[in-house]
Amino acid sequence: MRELGSVTFRAFDTACAVSADVDAAALRGVEALCARYELLLSRFNPDSRLFALNVAAGKRIDVGEELANVLRAALGYCERTDGLFDITMGGVCRLWDFKRGVVPDDAAIAEALAHVDWRNVQVEGTQARIIDPQATIDLGGMAKGYIADRVIDLLKRRGATSGVINLGGNVACLGGKPDGSAWNVGLRAPVPSGGSLQAASFASVSVRGKSVVTSGVYERAFMRNGRVLHHILDPRTGKPAETDVLSATVIADKSIDADGYTTALIIMGADEALTFAEQTPGIEAILLTTNAHLLKTTGMQGEDVQLQAG
Repeated sequence: MRELGSVTFRAFDTACAVSADVDAAALRGVEALCARYELLLSRFNPDSRLFALNVAAGKRIDVGEELANVLRAALGYCERTDGLFDITMGGVCRLWDFKRGVVPDDAAIAEALAHVDWRNVQVEGTQARIIDPQATIDLGGMAKGYIADRVIDLLKRRGATSGVINLGGNVACLGGKPDGSAWNVGLRAPVPSGGSLQAASFASVSVRGKSVVTSGVYERAFMRNGRVLHHILDPRTGKPAETDVLSATVIADKSIDADGYTTALIIMGADEALTFAEQTPGIEAILLTTNAHLLKTTGMQGEDVQLQAG
């Protein structure tokens, strides 16, 4: 049985950890790969092609093959969720500051919302354009999923058969554990603590060769006048989604699929989200509602995916 090597590092404004049955050089390669993708997909770094696209004032620019492919994939999630996932929410997102508890006024939100429409993004070959020059693309809602898939690809090329990638809660598993057993991935729920919300584990899911991504209203949130204001913004209102879903977990073969759907499921609300997940090929979902109900898709007791409470 091969032993797992591990590396921890900080990227994407979060703590990352990767374990796999590869040598130290391969693990260093993972860290370098993440740094490259952090630049590629950043809307803040002036050296990023995404930054260049956002400031191109409506002009068509060459963004390179890989960013073009990411944009095409992202637009697919926008379309399939009817815009509840919308990559042009960048202008709205930057109005809110969940670390400092900043709430923008309604007029500012309305102005930014006028420039939110994923259909304004055009990608042809390696060329991309945002038709509305005041719109801003933010790929944060699915970037870590895409990157986790690329980390899996790298590890496989280096001979790995077992591993787990955790990019700040975005978990992707390569095979099972070295002893053949499944990986156990904890699921968290929000618990009030000292005027804010903290995450506490309420269940786990056992998987082999799957990605598990959870989004919840506790991840970046603060209390204001007795109300929880969280970072999952509804593209229809520009404000924290009013929903009966506290957390949504998606399990999929590809981490990008798991990442691309979680926030939209929260915005949909429990009934619509469960129906959507059942009807979407390749994913399973676990939803925790505000009245403490645990909902799951019918495939959650399959051979490769099992849910354990507690």
